[in-house]
Amino acid sequence: MRGLIKMSLVASMALGSVYAADATNVQQMFANGAVSGQVRLGYINNKSEADTDTSATALGGQLKYETAALGGVSLGSAFYTSHSINALSGDADKNEYNEDLASSDKKYTELAEAYINYAYNDFNFRGGRQLIDTPLADSDDIRMTPHTFEAYVASYTLKDLGVTFIGAHVKNWQGVDAGYENVTNSRWADTGVDGTWMGAATYTSDVIEAGLWYYDVTKAAKAVYADVTGNMSVNDDVAFKLGAQYLSETETDNSTIEGNIAGIMAEASLFGATAMVGYDRVSVADGKQIFQGFGGGSSYTNMDTMTAGSLHDGTYGDGSSVVASLGYEILGANVFAAYGDFKADAIGAGTKAHVSELDLGIEYAYNEEVELALYYVIGEDKESSTETAFDDDHIQLTLNYNF
Repeated sequence: MRGLIKMSLVASMALGSVYAADATNVQQMFANGAVSGQVRLGYINNKSEADTDTSATALGGQLKYETAALGGVSLGSAFYTSHSINALSGDADKNEYNEDLASSDKKYTELAEAYINYAYNDFNFRGGRQLIDTPLADSDDIRMTPHTFEAYVASYTLKDLGVTFIGAHVKNWQGVDAGYENVTNSRWADTGVDGTWMGAATYTSDVIEAGLWYYDVTKAAKAVYADVTGNMSVNDDVAFKLGAQYLSETETDNSTIEGNIAGIMAEASLFGATAMVGYDRVSVADGKQIFQGFGGGSSYTNMDTMTAGSLHDGTYGDGSSVVASLGYEILGANVFAAYGDFKADAIGAGTKAHVSELDLGIEYAYNEEVELALYYVIGEDKESSTETAFDDDHIQLTLNYNF
């Protein structure tokens, strides 16, 4: 799910590598290591037509340690945790509670990162539990802690050409989109029967960004994703961006995943204001569905709740979605609004679908340590006279302290 506007605050919520000075021996490797982390207070409340209390308040965050590099080798680990504040969460007497922030157990603690990293010149290899951000597998930090993946990732960069080659095997993953809210034994979900194999080539310059990605989700689907973005900066206050993307998926082992998404987007930044329009067209084979990845997905029309493929799960047919957004930076805060319209045609005995979503938000960074984000999301099922899962109306507040 998710991923409309990757604002600066949202991007900073996922802690990456902590770069420490190189070491000359094992003792220095650990003595010169670095500790980082984040304390997060979260609140969410889903409006319900019934007389129920679907709120939740939780306290959690991340604690990470990474050694200095010795001969190019470094080690890292991080615990992620979230604990419900029961007095400020739902109605215990009625067993009413929102599980999004701290799972059905009202708490979780996970060794979410544990890896070995090797870097030599322009080559890098990282194996173990780690943060990953790719078109079909990403951290998608939308609740209390981000997704992480048990994976083995190698990359090589030709700096003079701006080209990077990536190869990876992604075995499993954890996080809110992996279904942790209803898991009691293991919070790590499969990424295919034998994991997912991934290969990519990306290009980056001052004007062009492009990528070509291949995913083999074993015994489920093979996917190819490509995108290209053109950037033009007139001056420090005026910039423009144009982009195009394409995702093609072919099912394997009768998984019912078969289709494609094609999209375009345009963005303009003018004196602190940013306006964006995105369009995606979805085509699926009869009775099939679109898979948008392990995490938020990369489609231009993905929002807080709806995505380009949300309506295309085998019940509805081809369709399209359009999103328009406007953001403005003022007094250190980013205020934004986005509206999305999602439609799908009927196939077989199914019905048409038409859903809209309005996202309103403000993000404020007091300094590098303290950040605040407030979102209000209103979803409406325009084809149904009764309430459905698409009638999503919720508010979310997040307060971060980074160290």
